[in-house]
Amino acid sequence: MFWNAWKQIAHGKTLMRSLMNIALADYTLSKGVVVDLGGGKNPSYFGFLKGVSETTVENIDAQYGAGAAGEIDFEKDLLPYADESVDQVLMLNVLEHVYHHAFFAGEARRILKDGGMVIGFVPFLINYHADPHDYFRYTHEALEKIFTEAGFKDVRITALGRGPFAVNFNTLASFLPRVVTALLWPAYYLLDRALLAAKPDMHKRFPLGYLFVLTK
Repeated sequence: MFWNAWKQIAHGKTLMRSLMNIALADYTLSKGVVVDLGGGKNPSYFGFLKGVSETTVENIDAQYGAGAAGEIDFEKDLLPYADESVDQVLMLNVLEHVYHHAFFAGEARRILKDGGMVIGFVPFLINYHADPHDYFRYTHEALEKIFTEAGFKDVRITALGRGPFAVNFNTLASFLPRVVTALLWPAYYLLDRALLAAKPDMHKRFPLGYLFVLTK
């Protein structure tokens, strides 16, 4: 993890985004139609997910989606797909920007085929980042309730992060030149490693974000 994260940090990624990308490398996109909800423009995670070249990815994003896909309001509009017509849904770094999250989660489930999967991520210990709004920080308990109540039958949530030094580093990395953050990363990593060796359970208190995998 150390070296993989360092490479991404050196290329301008935050630690949180680096850990998310590393975790996504364990997942393969479904063949068929994959809907990326709010993915933005050229997101880096497609360089880590497997099977990208073997599927059709459709971007639904108010800023970057093409045509009607760019006019969808996640707060109130039905997604432009029939019931059970989509093979997989991506929901990465978008849920915190949606106020009516129950409606949004329900729409993701509605369009998904039975047995289909949602792969998503939300930040937790991170600065305010409006796009165009920034409403929530979800704990693993909140995510489990939201998605269970939305009707998903299998909800798996994984905390991504290390300790308090990683949180501090992730905040600094948003403002410092990439060469500086690349030089600082080994020291912060070692400080957290020493702290977690003494108090292993501390990582549960300082997640940078949560990866969630949902099955309909």
